[in-house]
Amino acid sequence: MCTSPISIFNIYTMKKMPKYILLALALSLGGSTLAQAQQGPGGDGVWSLQEAVSYVAKNNLQALQSLVDRDFNALELKQSKFDRLPSINAGGNYNYNTGSYQDPVTFDLVNQSSQTANFQLSGSVPLFSGFQQLNIIKQNELTLKASEQSVLSVQNDITIQIVTSYLNILFAEELIKTSTLQRDLTHQQLERNRILYEAGSEAENSVLELESQQASDELALINAQNQRDIAKVSLMQLLNIPVTQDFKIEIPVIPEPDQKPVLLNGQEVFDIAVQTLPAIKAADLRVLSADKGLDVAKGAYYPRLSLVGGLSSRYSSTSAFLTGREDLDMGYLRQDFYNDEAGEQLKTTVYLPRVVSNPIYGDYPFFNQIGDNIYQQVGVQLNVPILNSLQARNNVQRAKINQQNAKLNADIARDNLRQTIEQAYVDAVAAQRKYVAAKEQLRAAEKNYQNAELRLNNGVINTVDFNVIANTFRSAQSNLLQAKYEFTFKQKVLDFYQGKDISF
Repeated sequence: MCTSPISIFNIYTMKKMPKYILLALALSLGGSTLAQAQQGPGGDGVWSLQEAVSYVAKNNLQALQSLVDRDFNALELKQSKFDRLPSINAGGNYNYNTGSYQDPVTFDLVNQSSQTANFQLSGSVPLFSGFQQLNIIKQNELTLKASEQSVLSVQNDITIQIVTSYLNILFAEELIKTSTLQRDLTHQQLERNRILYEAGSEAENSVLELESQQASDELALINAQNQRDIAKVSLMQLLNIPVTQDFKIEIPVIPEPDQKPVLLNGQEVFDIAVQTLPAIKAADLRVLSADKGLDVAKGAYYPRLSLVGGLSSRYSSTSAFLTGREDLDMGYLRQDFYNDEAGEQLKTTVYLPRVVSNPIYGDYPFFNQIGDNIYQQVGVQLNVPILNSLQARNNVQRAKINQQNAKLNADIARDNLRQTIEQAYVDAVAAQRKYVAAKEQLRAAEKNYQNAELRLNNGVINTVDFNVIANTFRSAQSNLLQAKYEFTFKQKVLDFYQGKDISF
């Protein structure tokens, strides 16, 4: 049984409408969308490799998820820039009081039911915070750029998987063709031997041998068809479209490996890829982001200076407004005067008018109190970190660990890239050599098969010997196909790392 030589490459107004009309519209729109997806972007029902790659970049769930991560990082950057703006907050409360309490306006201790209110508006502007805000903005800018490269990296990873599944389909189609041809040839030979057996010119054993071979050929054909169907399902799942029997791909003309030599060696491809590959750029940007993260953590050692201000006012229903005064005649006040302190001289009595001035209070309206009780303040606030459970120190250590981890991840990404490219180059060269040898093997095996077929027809050899030669011929065909598609896939991988368009 032949298996695919390619392994999947891993890198990382309607409310008033009747419900049945809405349901019909939904089914119609959904059906048209599904049909369009099954027919392919070109609308001809046949998917080319370029169409599949372009479609998956916009519809694959992993690609869409990477776009969500990018948008989240863009929002984080926007917020870090807004953090430099003044912080303004307003608040207030309105209470009903009973019992003994301190009046918030007069600050007197009262014991009666009343209503009170407090309102305040405060604001602050950071003047200096150890350059943390500036470094956070720079860190978020680098993180956003890294996520943008990650979007491209995810799309590239999916592209490789698309090419893998696409080539698996092409390989299976080639196997189907060769298996069908071999089955038909075996069937013709079997029919001929049956006629000879019935005529008594051929032994029954030869018929049985060919029947067994025909069953093997039929099994090989079914295996090739199953392999093609599995590859189609894999490709449709990558495209995120429903699996359908009508799915078709374009069959391109693939050049023969011996006509397309490998031009660049692995090191040359790596030198190009390390400069252009989004995954490497993303890893390097995360290293720079981790560097800024360390600067942010160190900023916690510095004092913080802020400009602060506030505005507040109060109201109390027990407060009264002085509207004037009222003079009350309280009669006369008698006073005695003496000439000397001992009272030895004549006493003089005088009656003086007695008048008391009483204050007159009226209602003190709510908004009048709010306007009269306004309090304003402005100043600067300094916060000097001295000891905060060693949080600043530990945060700096965490940032250093993140920095080291980011550098290791970048080195690992480069090592994995180098190994992948080196392996792809070696495999491409080996597949090219294998193809040349397999092509020569197939030429000799085909000639031997044709000669054996003539000898079998003339009764010179038996069916057992013929089947041995036929199996050698089939094996040569399979080896040639495997070498061809192994080389094609590895060549596409090398083209991909050089930034070339993946096309046939």
